[in-house]
Amino acid sequence: MTAFRFGAHQGLPFPHVTGYWVNRLGAAFRTEVDRELREFDLTRRQVGMLHFIARSDRPTASELTRQMGVDSTAVTRMIDRLSDKGLVTRALDPEDRRRHLIALTPEARALLPRLSKKAQEVEGLFENGISGERLAVFHEVLMNMLENVDADHFAVDIDE
Repeated sequence: MTAFRFGAHQGLPFPHVTGYWVNRLGAAFRTEVDRELREFDLTRRQVGMLHFIARSDRPTASELTRQMGVDSTAVTRMIDRLSDKGLVTRALDPEDRRRHLIALTPEARALLPRLSKKAQEVEGLFENGISGERLAVFHEVLMNMLENVDADHFAVDIDE
């Protein structure tokens, strides 16, 4: 077993419980990402939505709901917040006037490269000293575990 410099696992009654370590890693990632995003006045979930919108061709709120795996009320709130910040716009769908199409503003498009750079910096912090081969195995194991529980069916609370 690897000797860890922080030694925190020594006193735990369950040092080999996968869920504990996955949760702890996720909490550390969230903390670091939140710290890096303060300068942009954005949350992790808002940045995620900006990236979903950027990869889509003016999605509707319901499409974002499906893509992000969250409920429609939460998506609407997030679109409202991003709109208030001048990062997204809503326009009536010319094919169905009951729907609105969501698009990034030029300000959001200009911001995305900076946000991606921050994400790469955080990833680099966590992956420092770990070979590409070990990271590939780690990613594969995580994906296998998620497939084991059909993780696509779990809702995500975007306000956490």
